[in-house]
Amino acid sequence: MMESMHRVALLAAFGALSLLQAEDLPDGKGKDLVQRICTDCHGLEAITAQRATKEGWTSIVEAMVVRGSGGTKEDLETIVDYLAKNFGKESAKIRR
Repeated sequence: MMESMHRVALLAAFGALSLLQAEDLPDGKGKDLVQRICTDCHGLEAITAQRATKEGWTSIVEAMVVRGSGGTKEDLETIVDYLAKNFGKESAKIRR
């Protein structure tokens, strides 16, 4: 019984952490796709810590597709555009 309660508490903590991370993403077209598709395999911090050009994000997203990430072609293009706009090389200068 106690072990079950600990699991529930742990899951609740992870859920709250995921919500806090999701709120850290800038609003815009593609935010929901990044939250839904990209976080199937890793946390948002793996994304938000990176900066890349549009070409760089395209390569990164293509690598994730090879590893099994889902999404339609349109979804993936929207994700790349969102990431390039909000986590591009230039956005690093703006956010600091």
